[in-house]
Amino acid sequence: MRDSAHVTVAPAREPAAAIAAAPAVHPGWLAAEPVIATTVPVEDAEGARFAAFMQLLKTAGALDRAATDALADLDLTAGAFAALLELGVVGDAGVAPSELARRLAVARRTATLYVDILARQGWAERRAHPADRRMVLATLTPVGRRLLDELGGAYKRRLASLVGDLSPIQAERLRQLLALICTDPGLRAADF
Repeated sequence: MRDSAHVTVAPAREPAAAIAAAPAVHPGWLAAEPVIATTVPVEDAEGARFAAFMQLLKTAGALDRAATDALADLDLTAGAFAALLELGVVGDAGVAPSELARRLAVARRTATLYVDILARQGWAERRAHPADRRMVLATLTPVGRRLLDELGGAYKRRLASLVGDLSPIQAERLRQLLALICTDPGLRAADF
């Protein structure tokens, strides 16, 4: 029901059997507005988005601190571990710091810092781009590849446990919702 001041939405009802039997989350599940058991003033959409932003900021901070503890024996932050994983994805081709920054949604100087940290540990190295000697690419060293092969899965499980007891469907829904948030600061600058 919609009037000029409020939007009322009915609560969602999903049979437990249907959720348990679902093999995967259909990408279209998030195409429409989610069903929420509340009444939100239409003119306060910005306030609701700001409240969501603040909750996300608090959650991100708590997860970052917990991830630092989970990765303490590697002496890595969650961001540096994400860079290690990304270097594993790109393989021997390597990646420029600007591309690594884009993939991790961080500033270029932050991506460079992550590569510095990984290089100090002996897990990554820099080499000249084969077609452009002015450009530098970051790659995993054999030791870094071995680390990912032998321990990468265990550390991913440690970090995954930090989001609690979300079901696979809930985790995928959360990932899809978070993916809706623009992480490219260049695109957001036009909004101001």
